[in-house]
Amino acid sequence: MPNLFELKKQRNEALNACERLLGTNSNHPLSDVDAQQYETHIATVHRLTAQIEPLERQNTLVQFAAANKGRIIPAGEGNQSTRLFPTPKTKPMSEGYFADFHTFLKSKGTRVGPHLEEGADGFGGFKIPTIKGASYEGGSTTGEAVVPSTFDQNIVELAPVETGVRKAAMVMPTAMDIKIGRKTGFGSVALKAESGGSTNLFTDSDATVENFTLSAFMVGGSHKVSWELLQDVPSFQAFTVNDLLLAQAVFEDNLFLTGTGSGQPEGLLGNIGAGITGVTVGSDNYGGELLQATFDVLGTLNEVYHPGASWLMSRATGVAIRKAQSVANLFSPVWTRVGSQDYLHGYPVEYSGNMPAIAAGNTPVIFGNFKLGYVIGDRGGSGISVKLLDQPLATAGQLIILAYCRVDGRVRRSEALQGITLHT
Repeated sequence: MPNLFELKKQRNEALNACERLLGTNSNHPLSDVDAQQYETHIATVHRLTAQIEPLERQNTLVQFAAANKGRIIPAGEGNQSTRLFPTPKTKPMSEGYFADFHTFLKSKGTRVGPHLEEGADGFGGFKIPTIKGASYEGGSTTGEAVVPSTFDQNIVELAPVETGVRKAAMVMPTAMDIKIGRKTGFGSVALKAESGGSTNLFTDSDATVENFTLSAFMVGGSHKVSWELLQDVPSFQAFTVNDLLLAQAVFEDNLFLTGTGSGQPEGLLGNIGAGITGVTVGSDNYGGELLQATFDVLGTLNEVYHPGASWLMSRATGVAIRKAQSVANLFSPVWTRVGSQDYLHGYPVEYSGNMPAIAAGNTPVIFGNFKLGYVIGDRGGSGISVKLLDQPLATAGQLIILAYCRVDGRVRRSEALQGITLHT
C-alpha cells in the first residue's frame, strides 16, 4: 500500500504531465492523442486525491490545526466569548502612516495627514508605528523607554536532518501485532528411476519457513508553551506543530537504520545482505572506490529485486560519488538527475542524514528493493496523534502539547537489500 508521500508524489507527476501537454499545445487545440493523454492524467489526479484525503485526515495534528486555521490554540478571530486566548485584530500600517505620524509629532499635533486615521484609537490618540527607533540618540532616559519592541511573526526554520527510509520502505497500517511468515529454505527434488518399487520413490524435501512479529512501540515528545506566547505570537503555534512532526520523523528514521529490534524497531544496518565488503577507501579517493563498488553491488542483488530497487545514502556520500564520476570523466555518466530526482545506474537515489558517513568500517550505501526488504507498521494509521494538556501546569500558566505515534520496522527479506561496507 503506497504511503501518503508516494501518493502525493504520483499526483504531482500527473499534474506536471497535464501542464506539459497544455504548454506544448498553448497555441492550438490539443490533438486527439494529447487530449486522450490529458484525460488519462486528470483521471489519475482525481483517483489519487480520493486516496490522499483519508490519509491526511488520519494525522490528528494536521486535522486539529486545519480546524483552527493552522493554530493549536484558536486566537485572533471569532467571538471574544468563545476564544480561549483572544487577541485583538491588527492590520499593518501603510508607508503613508509612518510619514504622517512623524509629521503629527513634529507639528505638536497641528498637522494631521490623510493616512493618520489608520492608527486612530477612537479616543483622540494614535498607535505608535511598530518600528525600532534610534534609541541611542540622547541615551536611555530620553528615548529608549518609549521605543516599541517588535517581534517578527515568521520564525526562521532550521533545516531538519533528511529522512529517507519511510519514503522507500513498505508502510502498512496495523491494529494489532502481526505475524509475518517468510521462507528460509527451498524444497528439493531429485532424479527418479523409471522402475517402481518401494525403494525408488520421489524425494520428500519440503521448503522451510519462519515468521517474525511486526509490533508497535511508542515514540513521542512534548513541548511546554506559555499561554502568553500562544496568545501574543500566533505563528508560534504552527511552529510548535511543525517542530514536533519533524522531530518524530528524524527520530524514527534513525531507529529504522540502527534500532536493536528489542523494544524498538529493527534497524537495516547489520541485518541486511553483506553485498560488497572490504572496500578500500583511502583519504584521497573516497568517492572513487565507492563509485566502483556501486557497479559491483548491482551484481550481488538477485534479479527478482531489481524492479523497484533504489539507493539509500547520505547527501554527502552522493556528492562524493558524483565528484568521482566527474574526475573519472566517464563516457557514459552513471549519476544523472531528472527534475528533482537523482539516479545512480538508472535507479532512484533516496537520502537519509542518519546513514553512516564515509569512514572505515561503515556501510554508507544500501542498494536494493526496500519495499520487499523492509516493512514499517504504523499502529492505527500513518498519523501523529496530539493531546493538549492544559491542567498539569495550569498554575504555571503553561500548556503541554504532546505528540506521539506507535510504530515498528522489521527487515522483511534481508537478501532484498545489499550494503556497501568499507574496509576496517
